[in-house]
Amino acid sequence: MIISRRTALAGALATGALTTLPATAHAEDGPIDGSTLPTFGPAVVTAAVVAMAVHDGHAYVISRGIVPPRLTEVDLTTHRVTRTVELPTGEGGWGITAAAGKVYCGLYPTADVYCFDPADGSVSHVRALAGPGGFVWDMTTAPDGQVFAVSCPNGAVWQIDPATNTATQLGAPVPGAQYGRYVGAAGNYVYAGIYTPSQLVGYDRSTGVFRDITPEASRGQNFGPFAGAGDRIYVGSSQALLSMALDGSDVRSVPLPEGQSSVDAITVAADGTTYLTTRTSGTVWSCGPQDTSLTEVATPAPADEHRRLVMLDASTLLGSTGSGVLWWLDVGTGEFELLDLVDAGFTPAPDKPQSMVIGDPHVYVGGHWVVTEHAIDTGVARRFRVAGEAKTLNWVRGELYSALYPSTEVVRINPRTKEVHSFGTIGHEQIRPWQAAYDPKSKLLAIASAPGTGKLTGALTLLDVRTGELDVHYGVLPDQSVLSVSIVDGIAYLGGDVVGGGGIPPTRTSAAIAAFDVGRRELLWAAEPLAGERSIQSVAVHDGILYGVLKRTSGGWFTYDLRTRAVVRGANKLSGYGQIHTDRTGVYCETNFGGNLYQLGPGLSTAKLLVNKLGDGWYTVPQLTPVRSVQQTAEHSVWGLADRDLVQLPLP
Repeated sequence: MIISRRTALAGALATGALTTLPATAHAEDGPIDGSTLPTFGPAVVTAAVVAMAVHDGHAYVISRGIVPPRLTEVDLTTHRVTRTVELPTGEGGWGITAAAGKVYCGLYPTADVYCFDPADGSVSHVRALAGPGGFVWDMTTAPDGQVFAVSCPNGAVWQIDPATNTATQLGAPVPGAQYGRYVGAAGNYVYAGIYTPSQLVGYDRSTGVFRDITPEASRGQNFGPFAGAGDRIYVGSSQALLSMALDGSDVRSVPLPEGQSSVDAITVAADGTTYLTTRTSGTVWSCGPQDTSLTEVATPAPADEHRRLVMLDASTLLGSTGSGVLWWLDVGTGEFELLDLVDAGFTPAPDKPQSMVIGDPHVYVGGHWVVTEHAIDTGVARRFRVAGEAKTLNWVRGELYSALYPSTEVVRINPRTKEVHSFGTIGHEQIRPWQAAYDPKSKLLAIASAPGTGKLTGALTLLDVRTGELDVHYGVLPDQSVLSVSIVDGIAYLGGDVVGGGGIPPTRTSAAIAAFDVGRRELLWAAEPLAGERSIQSVAVHDGILYGVLKRTSGGWFTYDLRTRAVVRGANKLSGYGQIHTDRTGVYCETNFGGNLYQLGPGLSTAKLLVNKLGDGWYTVPQLTPVRSVQQTAEHSVWGLADRDLVQLPLP
């Protein structure tokens, strides 16, 4: 049933052939064991990386999203992968540095540090720098060969002595701060970019004292990455390239070009020229010692995140990108050479998917810097490169639309030509698109998004697919991000999260739901259905009832009657949370933390468990998309995940 406007206003790589699923698909017979369902191969594969270091003519990169994570060695002369080592824990590693002939790797979401010895291929555990769920966000090597690292969520700075592999916590310099995000070293000083609250910190190794060296004109910005050169330290900020004397004095600031939001990577050449890359363009810029502005050099990897810049010689700059590309740039001529790590011998591995949608007729799955097309009837899979994490996927008039993290770029992908067209970025302090929904009447794609760390306010963005115009409704839900959007009869229903981007105290105690008329582009009403519930992960409407799944109270769910405004909590808890799927038969949700498929409605006070043991393969939250009738292995089913593989899940 399509709910009318009046009702709304009343509310204030596939590998197998098709096989037959088990006939049992009803909760009254007991849930189906999801581990027994036939699968269709990895939903998406990745060659994404999160860190790079150079040692002895080789680049070392750490994979992202692969379990166990890989440390891959690339010969910079032959441009070939020469060795791959599996690291024992985690899903990737943001921290990496070379010291004393060895490579140190800092991982997540177990904040372990491992030491790899290229001479004998051994991997040894140094220690964990934080508890479960922690990150080692950055690592560097000081001029005297000591290794320094920063960690999360304890906001700590660490020193590792390569002679003994002993790790010592130097302290947590900003009381209450969780994010030790960047670390640098020059002379006898160590520097840290601490987030939430943001502070640029200097540590004098001779006195053992931390000191706030944040320039007053830059206070409130985020700081990092760092590069030391002689008697100065260089650091990126949210708005500028900063340099200063080692004690934090004599600050010089060069503003970032318009449209650039931060510095991704930075290095300093022997002649004192600084080279850096910025978001959102991915452009390489130069800045001489006396320059007052940045000069564009080249853009080898447009819109890509950059992990590290290294000067190989006086004219050659090596760059590493998050999508799995190395590039060599002649800084004098601007000419460059690209190397896709897959072409170099890096074997892609199953990634944790970000998004999923049914096309016509293929299935599309978004991952890290790639969208994969699955032709189910032939088992053929194709990959489309995109400049970020494909957080949302929508199939509109024969093409794919996606909103990307972290740039918030909105793109259209033509599956026939692989052409990727950009509509620009959402901006407005947003960083994480969460969900998108298309309204065929107004031809508008509505995108829900959240801000970055230290911010609260999200946005609802409308893309007119006819004109390409982006219309950003920042703060449509005051002081909260927008986690969810679904559209029925021209009305977008929203779910909020008062935690926002995290790292900042919320100003509200209860998350809102709301109705937004996309045609008139105005908010119709908002309500707080459950006092004290801070995060509503997903909302959807079926037969006049809004269904909601909670996040912070993991597993909670509720209904909201659009006519009477009555709120009813679900009598039981789900295993976790996910994105709600509706069709003519009912309301369904696959959840994380164990992987279960539930039916929430219609007319249910207790959720029915339909399928269990699906695993935790999703990077974002679990999603479902319809199965085309010609692809179905059961009478009524949806595409979902079993671990990281595509699977058809039977519905009643």
